[in-house]
Amino acid sequence: MRSARAMAHRRAKDIRNDVKQLRKELLSAGCDKNQVNESVKEFGEVLELGGSVRTAYQEAREHLGRADAAIGVILKCMEEREPAEIREYLEGLADELEGGCHECLIQSDDQDFLSSVRCLRRMISEGAQTDRGGMAFVMLRSELENIGAVLDDVLGFRAPDFFALAYFFRRGDKDSLKEMENEQRNTYVLTYAKEHFLDDFYKECGRAGMGAGVLELIRRHIYGEQAGQEQ
Repeated sequence: MRSARAMAHRRAKDIRNDVKQLRKELLSAGCDKNQVNESVKEFGEVLELGGSVRTAYQEAREHLGRADAAIGVILKCMEEREPAEIREYLEGLADELEGGCHECLIQSDDQDFLSSVRCLRRMISEGAQTDRGGMAFVMLRSELENIGAVLDDVLGFRAPDFFALAYFFRRGDKDSLKEMENEQRNTYVLTYAKEHFLDDFYKECGRAGMGAGVLELIRRHIYGEQAGQEQ
């Protein structure tokens, strides 16, 4: 199996080749050379970043999905399984939660979330899982239920447009996303990318007969899809 580094190198090379061909097509269609050079360079750099942004989002979402599933298992069996086994499950859960941070899921500086994870780790270290029938055990169950409710909400979020998000990460202010709800954030980054780059770039490519080709490059290099597949 090829290493992640080799695959990333191959992907970057494929993007460079495709962007080079796009530039050639646009120039052949009579588009302004300076404008083409600038816009195609930007497009290629956002394509490359967009794949990484999507991968990071997917990995964080997978962490949260595993954490959500683990909470369901723990809540069902925490009164029957041995405390040492429950502790192992809980520690794995805390690790998954910490791996689930992303700008479009749970912010890495979300104090409510971080406080919940710290509280969970503290209860584990203090042996709350051994206090069956006691207040510490009840509080542990309550904390798990609260975290589970948060995860159920977050896992219902619609994924962002990863090209737009990558463009925003390059040109916008990440801090401005922190207080936004999911759909507001998705709309905001897409609108930003359209106003600052995409609308003009699509028009330029459309006039040269390359509009569909540009969309195909986005699907292939960011979403890993070929023509005819659905996002």
